[in-house]
Amino acid sequence: MKKWFLILLIFISVVSTGCKEKSYIVFNREPITPENVLEVDYSFKTGERVYYLITLPEPVLTRQLYVQVFKRDNDEMRYGYKLIYGKTVKLKDEQQYYYTDYFVLNEAGLYEFKVYSKDEPTKELTSNIVHVK
Repeated sequence: MKKWFLILLIFISVVSTGCKEKSYIVFNREPITPENVLEVDYSFKTGERVYYLITLPEPVLTRQLYVQVFKRDNDEMRYGYKLIYGKTVKLKDEQQYYYTDYFVLNEAGLYEFKVYSKDEPTKELTSNIVHVK
């Protein structure tokens, strides 16, 4: 099952980016599996679990990612933001090309997820936005 999941993730990365591979983060209301990986949601209710999947086109040498969640001051993505959550994630052996987890947001607003690698902590791997109503 994990082998097929990895193959599907690599296929999605290659098809969606053409020649140059990029890292992505996608969200869902249910735990992400190979069957529902393409069913992406970006709008959630307060207190609801936000499952996310981070794809990595190439392995991270240190096997550590920084995941940060920022809350925007308003829904128009202007002005300031505040850091809600920060976590250093150690990737397991079978997670060389992906990482999946969930997060619960209890306050309405616009949230931005950002992911960095410990290999290059100043270079953002990927980011994406979720709206919580």
